[in-house]
Amino acid sequence: MKFSARLPVLFLLLTLLASTFQIQAQIPTFDPYAFLHIIPNSDGSITRIKEFYPTVPPNTTSSIAFSRDVPLNPEKKTWVRVYLPHTPEPSHPLPIMVFAHGGEFILLSTATPQFDLFLANTASKLNVLVVSVEYRLAPEHRLPAAYDDVLDALFWVKEKNDEWVKSYGDVTKCILFGESAGGNIVYNVGLTASNIVNKLKPLVIRGLILIQPFFAGAQGTHFTTGGNFPLEVIDLLWNMSLPIGANKNNPYFNPMFGGGSSYLDKIRDLGWRVAIVGCDGDGLFGTQVEVFKFLKQRGLDIIENFARGYYHGVFTGDPNIALNLFDFVRSVFSSFLAY
Repeated sequence: MKFSARLPVLFLLLTLLASTFQIQAQIPTFDPYAFLHIIPNSDGSITRIKEFYPTVPPNTTSSIAFSRDVPLNPEKKTWVRVYLPHTPEPSHPLPIMVFAHGGEFILLSTATPQFDLFLANTASKLNVLVVSVEYRLAPEHRLPAAYDDVLDALFWVKEKNDEWVKSYGDVTKCILFGESAGGNIVYNVGLTASNIVNKLKPLVIRGLILIQPFFAGAQGTHFTTGGNFPLEVIDLLWNMSLPIGANKNNPYFNPMFGGGSSYLDKIRDLGWRVAIVGCDGDGLFGTQVEVFKFLKQRGLDIIENFARGYYHGVFTGDPNIALNLFDFVRSVFSSFLAY
C-alpha cells in the first residue's frame, strides 16, 4: 500500500525530469570557437576568419607618427613595426618602448587597426620610439614561443641595426609594455631579462607596464562577472596556449604559483618600476588586483592605476581613455618621459 501511494509522486518527478531534459536539448550549446571567430583544424592549428581580423599597412604619411615594418627573425617569420613620432628632428635620442599586443596569445597582430592607432598615439603623445613585436601565435606556436620572440626583439633593439633605432632611439631608456596577453608576455620576458642584464647592454630596461594583463590567480581563472569573455572562452584560450600536457599550475598561467619567480628579487634590486593598469568592468580584474598585491609584498616598486567601469581592451581600444593612460605613464616614468 505504501509503495503504491508513492507511484503518482514518482511519475510526477519523472515527468518533470523528462521535461527538463527536453528543454535543455533545445538550448543551443555555447561554442567558444564561434565566439572567437576561429575554426579548429585536425592538425591542431586554427583558421582565423579573416573578415573579423583586419590589418592595416604601416603609415608613411600620418600626422601622428610614421611607421615601418622590419624583419626580426626571418626563420621564425617574426617582425616588428616601429613608430616614430611625426615631430621636428628630435634634439635628443628618444626613449624606446617595446610593445607586445593583446589577443589572448592566439589572435590579432601589431597591425590590427586598434593597436596601430594606439601605438601611433603612444609614440606621439609620449614622444618615444615604439617597437611593436609581431610574435608567433598559439596554438601553432605555444608558449613560451611568444616570450622568446619578444626577448629576440630586445636583442634586436640592443644591436641598433635598424636605421630608426640607431638614429633616434636611446637604448639606455627602455620600457616594456603590453596589453592583455601582451601584459603577460612582458611580465615573463621581464623576468628573463632581469637575469641577463649584462648580455642586453647597452640596452637598459627601466620598467614594465602591464595593461590589463591576462593572468589567472591562485583560485584558478579567478574570472568574475561583467567581463567580455565567458569562462568557456578563457579556458579554451589557455588550453590552446599552454605547452601540450601542461596544466594551469604553472607560472605562465599564474605568476604567484610557487610563491613567484626568484627573478622578482632581481627586478626589485635593479630598481625597475612596474605599473599595472586595469578596471573593475574587466572580468579579469580580480586577478590583476591579486597580482598587484602579491608583487607589492615581494618588494617591487609597483604602482597601480585601477579605474571603475569600462571593459577589457578599453585602454588600447578607446583613444580618449588612452589619453588617461599616457598621463599615468608619464607620471610613473617622469624622470625621462617629458610632459
